[in-house]
Amino acid sequence: MKLLVKNIGIKKLIVGAAVVAGILIASTSGVGEDPGSYRFSRTPGVTAGGYPLPLTGEVIATDTVVVKREGAEVVSYPEIYVPGRETLGEDEMRILCIGSGNPDLRIGQAATGWAVELGNGEKFVFDIGGGTVGNLWSLGASPAEFDKLFITHLHLDHVGGIFGMFDAMGWSRNVPLQVWGPSGATEENGTAAFVENVQKASSWHIESKTGIAPSEGMTMVAHEFDYYNFTEEEPNQLIYNENGVKVYAFPVIHTIAGSVGYRLEWNGMSMAFSGDTEPSTLVAQQSKGVDVFIHEAFISAEAFAEKKSVTMEIAENVVDGAHTTAGTLGQLFEIAQPVLGVATHYSLDDDLIDPFFKEVEEIYEGPVAIAQDMMVINVTPDQIVTRMVMPDELSWPEPASELEEKPEIGELSDQERPEWITNTRIY
Repeated sequence: MKLLVKNIGIKKLIVGAAVVAGILIASTSGVGEDPGSYRFSRTPGVTAGGYPLPLTGEVIATDTVVVKREGAEVVSYPEIYVPGRETLGEDEMRILCIGSGNPDLRIGQAATGWAVELGNGEKFVFDIGGGTVGNLWSLGASPAEFDKLFITHLHLDHVGGIFGMFDAMGWSRNVPLQVWGPSGATEENGTAAFVENVQKASSWHIESKTGIAPSEGMTMVAHEFDYYNFTEEEPNQLIYNENGVKVYAFPVIHTIAGSVGYRLEWNGMSMAFSGDTEPSTLVAQQSKGVDVFIHEAFISAEAFAEKKSVTMEIAENVVDGAHTTAGTLGQLFEIAQPVLGVATHYSLDDDLIDPFFKEVEEIYEGPVAIAQDMMVINVTPDQIVTRMVMPDELSWPEPASELEEKPEIGELSDQERPEWITNTRIY
């Protein structure tokens, strides 16, 4: 039985510090600033339907706390997640939205990206669209630890930030960047070719840093799985199985061959991420019963045409021919029955919030949230808590925890400038 705790004001649950599964969660009072004094980019307000406006520091959701089992005790968390001030429990999963938007990059919405931290120390990134890397590093994350990237497909709004992630090489990440993703219909349209081409495009960059910075982080390793190995009888593939963590890939319906979604399972907890897809029973079945089901949701073709100033023909091609709208998202959540359904890839305009919930709730009555950049979801065996992150916008990435005292930096490049240019240097 799933109990719902609706509309809990998380701020009211703060009592100095709380204990989750024996793990201390530091009080935000240690910051020297009360959470109520934090400032987000917009003044708090609500829609006509009573949902928080975007970018106000409030979660846009039907429920901020969901209790997973009867009799479980609701444990308090600080109102806002301040990176570096909470210890992740050994039996806890933290899911962070580093990008909730679309190809049209906006200051308030990066393109698509999600980060997952597990209580056993494992860390993963699912898609790395433009604008997501700054959000990732603002979480106090170490590039040395976020070295596993899973790509759903090769649209630029899902991979455009890979250069920024790769550029954490050397002083921050002294290990190769590991990249998982599907093959395509042709070799050049697969993940392995994409990774090779990113490295080729970075050739000057890598050559210029050789002999200056540690070199182990200057490579990427592709783990391409065969898209055509999916069958009706075996619609998923186990592509990662280490340290008790399993990641499955499954095919989705999005433009051409080579688009997938993922399901991560660990310690009795789970999350699924659809990537981009048209509504599909396969996606819903592969995500059935997960704690957190993150699925794309697009605005209507009419709204798309108006916002983008394009014809209805183009809008319908994009929305109906490649994506999922709010109404059909409700159908998918009804099939999958997640503990928490999360819509991502949705444009966070004030006038689009109420229509989303109206359409979803016509079909699905479970807890639903609309993703915003810097939203965090904590999952434990007993509950799911959704909050916003207050990051340090000028933070430095954490240092590599396993960096050797004298790491290998290699020899300086022999691609020297003409001497006469060097002779103009001022000392």
